[in-house]
Amino acid sequence: MVALFFFVFNPMGLGPEPATVLPPEFFANPAKDLSELELLVDGKKAFNEILAAIDAAESSIYVQTYIWKDDNTGQAVVAKLKAAADRGVRVVVSKDMLGTFFELGDMITGKPSPVFTKAGLKGHNNIHVDTDLFADTDHSKYYIFDERSVIFGGMNIADEYHKQWHDYMVLLRGKSWTEAFTNKVLKHSPWPPSSALVLAVNNSKETEIRTATLEIIENATKSVVIEHAYFSDDKVIEAVKRAAARGVKVEVILPKIPDTHLYANMATINRLLDSESGKAPRVLLYPHMSHAKVIMTDGRIVALGSANLTPRSMLTSKEITLFVHGVSTSPFIRELREQLEADIAVSEEVVKPFKLGLPAKVKAVVGKYVW
Repeated sequence: MVALFFFVFNPMGLGPEPATVLPPEFFANPAKDLSELELLVDGKKAFNEILAAIDAAESSIYVQTYIWKDDNTGQAVVAKLKAAADRGVRVVVSKDMLGTFFELGDMITGKPSPVFTKAGLKGHNNIHVDTDLFADTDHSKYYIFDERSVIFGGMNIADEYHKQWHDYMVLLRGKSWTEAFTNKVLKHSPWPPSSALVLAVNNSKETEIRTATLEIIENATKSVVIEHAYFSDDKVIEAVKRAAARGVKVEVILPKIPDTHLYANMATINRLLDSESGKAPRVLLYPHMSHAKVIMTDGRIVALGSANLTPRSMLTSKEITLFVHGVSTSPFIRELREQLEADIAVSEEVVKPFKLGLPAKVKAVVGKYVW
């Protein structure tokens, strides 16, 4: 309840939005080698990598998550972390308190998150658990292993992310990249300059992700593909409409029945289809729950991370999103492009706006600004 209070009454707790985030070199010089990056599509692949990396860890593991449920997936991660701690690995777990709202059903039935219980992680030797009530809302999800690899993206620790929903994570390998990630996210240090990989963050120092998102959309000349779970941010909506109006092929993929934000998504769809230029974005509904937070422009520039396209996520929640510019033949770029094409192929196109009555419009406004 304290976390909910700060969530509602401290909505502007993060740093200012910079005018620019991505340098000219980002757009001018694509990376020819993205071998340090591996795309992890859906929970089976992602959690296989996460659990294997915990098993292989030798010195340290850092875990940040928004939701951590006491279900099969949550317990499997707990067991692996305890085993790592027992062999001498230093484990630090940071869990956002507001995310506990999504665990209330389990708490009522006597199954609170493992971060709160001695049967879970609390009090275990060599494991430090941080659940700061007064911290800024942290919606990011990432794992840092031995200062040599990072896994991050949209997946929380729960069965629906592991076994049911469509989602994306990224594995970033290499000591130098892991150090850059750790310094940027945990120490608020600058990201290395002139890189085709740029990690944008929202935190108390700066709120970069929306600026960078707008930059890649505004720089698109051929195509924009957006696959997101929740889409309602005004500036991003208008940037997408401008891209379509100037002749860029724009495709927006949203889940047909999201777990939340349904009416806000519907209101966004209506705005996207209402085009004065006659060149509206193509909007598609993915048949299952997609928790994705992915954008690809011109088939070779990618944004992938934890941030939703909502006012709350863009402005007032701590988030991370990786922006990548690679050559079109890079395995990472090619695999993501092919996956987005596959998602489009199974989705249903929206051909006319939704009819939203007053109750639905109210729900849309509430959904837009609450989540």
